[in-house]
Amino acid sequence: MSNVSLRQLEYLIAAAETGSVTAAAARVYLSQSAVSTALTDLEEALGVQIFIRHPRGLSLTNVGQQVLTDARRLVAGVEDLRNSARESSESLSGKLVVGCYSTLAPILLPGIIADFTENHPAVDLSFIEGSHTQMEERLRDGSLDLAIMYEYDIGRSQLPKDLAVNVVVSTPPYVILPEHDELANRERLSLTELAARPLILFDLPPGGDYFLSFFADENLTPNIRYRTTSFEMVRALVARGLGYSILSQRTNINMSYEGRGFVTRPLTGALPGLNVGAVHLSGVRLTRRATAFIDQCRISLRTGG
Repeated sequence: MSNVSLRQLEYLIAAAETGSVTAAAARVYLSQSAVSTALTDLEEALGVQIFIRHPRGLSLTNVGQQVLTDARRLVAGVEDLRNSARESSESLSGKLVVGCYSTLAPILLPGIIADFTENHPAVDLSFIEGSHTQMEERLRDGSLDLAIMYEYDIGRSQLPKDLAVNVVVSTPPYVILPEHDELANRERLSLTELAARPLILFDLPPGGDYFLSFFADENLTPNIRYRTTSFEMVRALVARGLGYSILSQRTNINMSYEGRGFVTRPLTGALPGLNVGAVHLSGVRLTRRATAFIDQCRISLRTGG
């Protein structure tokens, strides 16, 4: 292991992410031959084949996937050590990659990102959107520092044991109705009076299981008319008068893309809210940048409503 250098690990990451020695060399500002030699030396030092070389470029072996994950963690740890040594307690710098569940991103992230970049301008912040499964995979392979996602997951009430969560906000469920629906003048609505009506189910995991669990807990069978994984499609179908829906995230605009209105009402009963958290790998020490981002999430979501 004394023959393995931090530079080699950085070249490994660049090659894996770009898929070719040529692109990796351009990223790290070295010649193609120098990067190729460094990767070969790394494979010899570790005693494993990391890449499969083919005319189209490079692809990782199964062992290479694990080496890449470990390399990302090591490089991130060294970067954090370097930053901690040179920074004052008031300043932060370095790279931070945050993932976000796709339906949460446009509602929660813009304000958080604006506040965080204003408070920590030296941090190189980037973000990735995707499903719960994609966020979990990217956390495990080391390409994300954090992921903003729901604590609830499919078929279980909590995230897998290898993931830890810092809850930043809890979002209660609510009913969304057509603007001129006969129930729109009610202050609150119960699942019992809604069950027979056509339901537009927001079915992007973990949403579908979460919303259907309300009916199961009360021994009710919802009348599901349409299923969609699009947050805006739910709102558009409801605004068209095709049914009602239950959602958890709110926006400040009660109107579909077509310009048709809808109303929102709270549900009766002690229905559990969805916890939104900053998720990371269990047992992995968070960088100061990641901790600062979690703190910013709580502050921004509290002050921004």
